[in-house]
Amino acid sequence: MKKLYPSILFFIVVVIIATSCATGNTAYKHGDYYKACLESIDRLRSNPKSSKSQDVLVKAYPLAQKTALREIDNALLANGPDRYEVLVFQYDRLNLLANDIFNCPKALELIPQPTQYVAELSKAKQMAADNSYEAGIKALNYGTIDQARAAYRYFQNANQYVNGYKDVLTKMADARYAATLRVIVQKPFLNENIHSSADFFYNDLIAELHKNSQNRFVRYYSTEEAYHENMRNPHQFIILDFEDFAIGNIKESRDSRDLSRDSVIVGQVQVEGKTYNSYNTVKAKLTIFRREISSGGTLSIRITDNQNKKVLQQKNFTGNYNWETRWANFKGDDRAMTDEQKKLCTREPLTPPSDQDLFIEFTKPLFSQTVSFINSVYNQY
Repeated sequence: MKKLYPSILFFIVVVIIATSCATGNTAYKHGDYYKACLESIDRLRSNPKSSKSQDVLVKAYPLAQKTALREIDNALLANGPDRYEVLVFQYDRLNLLANDIFNCPKALELIPQPTQYVAELSKAKQMAADNSYEAGIKALNYGTIDQARAAYRYFQNANQYVNGYKDVLTKMADARYAATLRVIVQKPFLNENIHSSADFFYNDLIAELHKNSQNRFVRYYSTEEAYHENMRNPHQFIILDFEDFAIGNIKESRDSRDLSRDSVIVGQVQVEGKTYNSYNTVKAKLTIFRREISSGGTLSIRITDNQNKKVLQQKNFTGNYNWETRWANFKGDDRAMTDEQKKLCTREPLTPPSDQDLFIEFTKPLFSQTVSFINSVYNQY
């Protein structure tokens, strides 16, 4: 396999050299006179003496002009809806080509007076803006979401052709509102004990949906936002319900075990005037206590159409959270225990989290699932 590396390296070098040395001749032979001009000018910047690039530029430039002007004449004769867009595109390319020549000394020597179409481009942009604006007005008047989206794009184009054209910014705002699917996300109803935790889940969900819906034709409203904006015509509702959930199910258990360890120094003995360690087996009885609190439940999500009340999408997600605390005590010799067992005997049982905290913990996995599901439903917008 290693023998292939020099060949691959050689191929890459050849490609780089061929690309960097493009004279425009290939593009010229294929009839792409605009590209041929750009490549020859680029080559002349680094190598003004390139006779091939000089020859290509001299031959290609008038043909690039003729091709662009022919496209402009054909677009005007065809009288298609995009005729002015064609004019803007072609005049813009001709002006860019002229600027490239002005900025390359050798190219300017060969083409001393490249033609600029500044007035023609300005007029074409004005006509293109007129055309796009009128198309936007017509589309907006249909009163449908799809046509409003088309109108928004028309108004965008008009503003790109002529910045601040007429009242196009206001029209863009109107079209965007008409094109946007308005979705109210209803707050789930829960009892007072965990009300604030449900609010925490709901507020985070609204914030995440707002972030994910930017630059898209969908807008999520909290119930409060819909109320303040006097929302009377939402398109859809997202209804959230926590079903079959339980908070704070307690389970306690204990586990007692007998421990022993051999060859433990338990004292010293004197033998013929010498002191020796005395070894024996030490024992202890360890009792480990465990308290578990489990919480969990199901979040039901329904997306309904406001007009016909039909359920468009429905999904259930399940979340669980288990909290535990462990402590222990012993009787006997602590040397029979491991360090971890000894540490466990120094612990006191932890104070259980509140119902609010338990609710938040079991809803954490539900949050990401909910966001993914809603985004997948509305990604088409």
